[in-house]
Amino acid sequence: MKMRILVALDESRWAAAAATTALRLAGASPQSVEILAVHVIPVAPLSGVLLRDLAGLMGFEPVLVPEQVEAVYRKRGEALLERFAARAQSAGVSHRTLLESGNVVARLCHHAADADLVIAGVRGENEEQEEGTGGSTLERLVKRCPVSLIAVGDQAPRMERIAVGYDGSAGAQGALKAVRHIGEVLPIQVEVLTVGQERAPLDEALADMSNSGLPVQGHLLDGEAHEALGAAALENGADLLALGYRGRSWLSDVLLGRVTEYLLGRLPVALLVAR
Repeated sequence: MKMRILVALDESRWAAAAATTALRLAGASPQSVEILAVHVIPVAPLSGVLLRDLAGLMGFEPVLVPEQVEAVYRKRGEALLERFAARAQSAGVSHRTLLESGNVVARLCHHAADADLVIAGVRGENEEQEEGTGGSTLERLVKRCPVSLIAVGDQAPRMERIAVGYDGSAGAQGALKAVRHIGEVLPIQVEVLTVGQERAPLDEALADMSNSGLPVQGHLLDGEAHEALGAAALENGADLLALGYRGRSWLSDVLLGRVTEYLLGRLPVALLVAR
């Protein structure tokens, strides 16, 4: 069965890096990966019915605009998807493109339900236009996305060395699973990172990775998770850090959510948030 990747596109350099990442994964094994490239237009034309238009008139997505303005957005979106399709075709990658209109996060999550992996940039078009205004869309997408997601910066990760934060939880096991799937497509080195002095979770993850045939090393870390994981990923030369979205308890869920939120956009490597 093919791995299905959804890549979220806009005209930002972060989305361009996400597209390159998706094509890199698919290009390594064209027979086993399929890409759906989605661009969501966050505007819609006025319907003329006040109650129907009220939310859009108040600034909620999709923002309501005159038809001629919506047509400009649509034309730009079509051109963006055509450029991606040309790149995918040139690389011999199986792909589809989809132009949507509506709430960006809601539409992406809707289509993500049929994917195995989502790839998106940590920032978007708003950040290109005004520094410091981007990032909120990705944060909402990470919280709502039904499948694993890779958030990339403005440079596409080569994904030659992947670090995994592991605590033995179901979420962490999901991170291992996601990394194993990447290892079926790309030749990768895996670095397992466990924060604290408890050795059992680390040994469990090392055994799991060894059984998959992937080269793996393990590291016990001291300190606060958000600092230790990011620092260790960099020190070990990883260009992707994989974390589970859920921890071993309700409290772990809260803490892990904070770790993810802290690292999003701050860490100079890509971040995989596993479901």
